[in-house]
Amino acid sequence: MYYQFDDARERTGGRLSQVILDRRTAISSIAQGISHSEKLSIHHLWAEKLHTAILGHAQAANMAVVARVLNLLPRELRDIVYMHLWATETNQDPSRELLYWWDSFDEPWFDKGEDLSGSPWLTTLAMGLRPPHFVDQAFVGGYFAREALKCFKDIVGKDLRPIGGKNPVAECGLIDASMVDFVEKDMFGVGMTMGELVRNLDLRVTFQCDVLSLGEYAEPGVVRKEGCSLEEYLTELDSGVTALCRIPYLDRITTQDGILQRVQTRPRIITLAIRQEYNHYATVHLISLLKLVAHAYLSLREKGFTLKVQYYSEEAGLKVLFEDDVWTWTSEDWKANLGRKNSIPVDPGHRATHFQDMIWKLFRNHLFQRPDSTSSSGNSKEFT
Repeated sequence: MYYQFDDARERTGGRLSQVILDRRTAISSIAQGISHSEKLSIHHLWAEKLHTAILGHAQAANMAVVARVLNLLPRELRDIVYMHLWATETNQDPSRELLYWWDSFDEPWFDKGEDLSGSPWLTTLAMGLRPPHFVDQAFVGGYFAREALKCFKDIVGKDLRPIGGKNPVAECGLIDASMVDFVEKDMFGVGMTMGELVRNLDLRVTFQCDVLSLGEYAEPGVVRKEGCSLEEYLTELDSGVTALCRIPYLDRITTQDGILQRVQTRPRIITLAIRQEYNHYATVHLISLLKLVAHAYLSLREKGFTLKVQYYSEEAGLKVLFEDDVWTWTSEDWKANLGRKNSIPVDPGHRATHFQDMIWKLFRNHLFQRPDSTSSSGNSKEFT
């Protein structure tokens, strides 16, 4: 029964060895004097052949094991195998790899090098920047991948005991541009969205205010899609917030609190974090995000989630976490809490304090405005 899998493993292993030898011969035989583009084309041709051979052998080698696991072991024992795969070790933490890089699942496993001086090979640095291979159907098939992810869904976030000096995973983070995919996309092709897989984890959504800025104020490495206008980008974020607001309410369950083995439940915590480092004078950008955050905050809070809002800006010297007590703050509290709640010490008179006052007012007037804080004339009451 398993002959075909063992045969495929041997056959693809031989094919991989042959491609490595053929590539070495072909690269060493490149004629002198040909153009850079021609030489790079030859390298890339063999890189593609090598890539195909590596993935083919990896799939065959894995399936030779997977076929036996699925056919010889009952589900109870297979779950032990899956739990072992998800276990945290010194140099590997597959749960965090899944949580950090789930939206990179469609990226290739290898990149082709461009440096001819080093005889370009396939670079593997990106291999750590994606979910583990045992949830990739290309390597283990759909049935194994589905059961492995189901195991992850069932166990993640329940045991809070540190493992190997590390605290266990307790929160899933995503950026604002990923909200729709998080809620709606069957990322791994197994009938489960990422939002469904992490229903027992707290959630952190980071809104990137600097993406709204253009030109010299745009944060390096953080850009909008090419050709996407500010209005289009905000419309996409609004769709993402609308999708996020559809996630169903579920309690967070823990079975081991780090000291005692006991089942406890509490509402999931959702933190809406805003990061900003540039162009603080363009208050329209922060106001636009605050309106989106307010929509998410109020909708999810009404469902029963515990909502927190964080603002962080090194440039403004401001890092503050707003919790539920913010709704009880008086005008005097708002004046005093700018200093009390800020975890970044800033000297009085520093130019950052001007930004802080401005940002603080925006949060009060556009996010945490109480229904009774509007005067009869319709103007918001601001502290001075």
